Amino acid sequence: MFAIVLATSLALSVVWQLPYIYTVTGFAGWIFGGHLVTIDDDWKGGWSNPGGTRSFPWAELLIKAAIFAGLLLTCFVSPAIRQFGG
Repeated sequence: MFAIVLATSLALSVVWQLPYIYTVTGFAGWIFGGHLVTIDDDWKGGWSNPGGTRSFPWAELLIKAAIFAGLLLTCFVSPAIRQFGG
């Protein structure tokens, strides 16, 4: 996954002069949003937890949310980081 993010970030930077931070933030949002869309699969009786033996992955969801929020905040607060790429 890291190689795909890296290759896409480099390609978008070269082709459309898009800063790296926007591509990485987009991927983080995609990962977090994907978890939210399929959140019902993790509940008891869901696709990923049919027996209800695993607890809900709150920590994983919070980590994804924190990474996405941190990158999104960095996009708006730090103009210096937008200089990289593009």
